[in-house]
Amino acid sequence: MNPHTNTVKTSPYYFVNAPLTMLVMITTLGMTTTANAEAGLVKKNDSKSTFTLGAGVAYVPEYEGSEDYKVSALPVISYRNGRFFAGALGGIGYDLSSKENLSFGPVLSYQFGREESDNERLEGLGDIDPSATLGAFARWNLQPFSLNSTVKHSLGGDANGAQIKLGAGYTLPLNTKDIINFEASIGWSDQEVMEAYFGVSPVQSSRSGLDEYEVSSGIRRYGLGASWVHTFTPNVFSTLNAGIYQLGSEAADSPITTSDTGGLIGASVGYKF
Repeated sequence: MNPHTNTVKTSPYYFVNAPLTMLVMITTLGMTTTANAEAGLVKKNDSKSTFTLGAGVAYVPEYEGSEDYKVSALPVISYRNGRFFAGALGGIGYDLSSKENLSFGPVLSYQFGREESDNERLEGLGDIDPSATLGAFARWNLQPFSLNSTVKHSLGGDANGAQIKLGAGYTLPLNTKDIINFEASIGWSDQEVMEAYFGVSPVQSSRSGLDEYEVSSGIRRYGLGASWVHTFTPNVFSTLNAGIYQLGSEAADSPITTSDTGGLIGASVGYKF
């Protein structure tokens, strides 16, 4: 990313590649992440192609609602050509808007599952299969502020339902090489998704020893995140990320949840081709 072009503030991909959210927890937390550094590498009305490759690590909860943490690897992979984008974190999509400060369009992404072997608290609950999701994104860039949203629905899998995320961001350039991004976000999930991740059915209760718990649709989580992007050369960049989230009341009261507050810290490096 090249701060001299100020494309961090004009790129349509800033939000699309940021739902933190570190793989499972990046998308789960829905906060600012390493994906911010992948954004802004090329303006959307520019026909130039850009490929970004890198890697990082993050310290995240073992599952959403866990008090236990682990270190996870993070891929930084993305491709952009004009309004078309594809990435490990942002999915595949196309921006239908020709305006630099307004972006919206369809996006096909990947929803990570959960394995009961991830934590002893999950034993007996069974695995949640991953699935693809189809949805739409929108971003309005007010420089340095931004507003964004995503709506998506799972295409099969065990968490087959709808999810909505709303966010507001602020970009603070420190100098020609350093930029800090801030984001506040809130996420809602329908009953099918909430039941998959936080509910405990009678069968699951008998296997796990946890109390039965039926969940309704509602606020899944809300949080704050920040990322510091440093550009070493026009092709090489690094990021530091931090975020914190609070579960909504339905998720927080689940017997699966051992901590209704969580967060992440991470770092990565990337190279733009």
